[in-house]
Amino acid sequence: MSAAPVIEQLSRETGISTAAALFDKIPPHPVDPVLSPLFRRGGLPRGELVTVTGELSLSCGLATIAAATREQKWCAGIGLGEPAVSSIADLGVDLDHFVNLATPGEDWLRVASILIESFDIVLVDPGFAPSASERARLLAKIRERRMSLISLRPMSGSTEQIEIADTRWSGAEHGRGRLQSCLVRARSQTGSHRFLLPGPSGTPASVPAGTLEVVTGGVPAGTANAAAEAHTAPATSPDTDPDMDTDPDMGTDPGTDTADDPRWSTITQLRQVISHVG
Repeated sequence: MSAAPVIEQLSRETGISTAAALFDKIPPHPVDPVLSPLFRRGGLPRGELVTVTGELSLSCGLATIAAATREQKWCAGIGLGEPAVSSIADLGVDLDHFVNLATPGEDWLRVASILIESFDIVLVDPGFAPSASERARLLAKIRERRMSLISLRPMSGSTEQIEIADTRWSGAEHGRGRLQSCLVRARSQTGSHRFLLPGPSGTPASVPAGTLEVVTGGVPAGTANAAAEAHTAPATSPDTDPDMDTDPDMGTDPGTDTADDPRWSTITQLRQVISHVG
């Protein structure tokens, strides 16, 4: 039997609201405007579990709590290791309202249950997956305290899931310079989004107009075909291979002009790339 008719009837009764309606009236914790589109209500939901997974999930999680710490909301990290304090500050986190606890993986659930009582946001990298009963008790506590729990690993019961799908760093050109920013593509319930994390100043930033799309493997979209050609190009150079002119697979005889062979075009492009990099 479907519960939808019962919920609809209760929602029409005076003074009775569904749980979803109740939480819709609770304003979310603020997040950086660049990250706001990732969330259905424009901010970090309170009384709910949120997961942030994939590469750079820790940076994204810290950037998510930054605005709340600047509004003097207390945040705690569990199982995050020992990230550089300066890096946390660069992401915009107010260190006066952030506590990072070095907790053994087997103790994360017990420590989280304690911190939920007094912290506004808890960011955790779980050491293990809780059982169904443990998860139910944890979610009940989160709802009761109207705080936010961010997990850096997938966990059942999360109301919003953010996945960092692809990343591409920039700044070190031809092996020189320093990394300055990272172009990120993230997926959530609101769709696919692109932003810089970190941006040039360390905090999240919008993507400049004309920036190439991120593709799997970190290769700019405009160079994917060139990379494929380079991968399939012959391993030896024709002017150093004495058998190249007589190779039956080339379809040419000694002395025949091979300039029209399409593989020469690929070899020429490969030489240009090698010369440019060198």
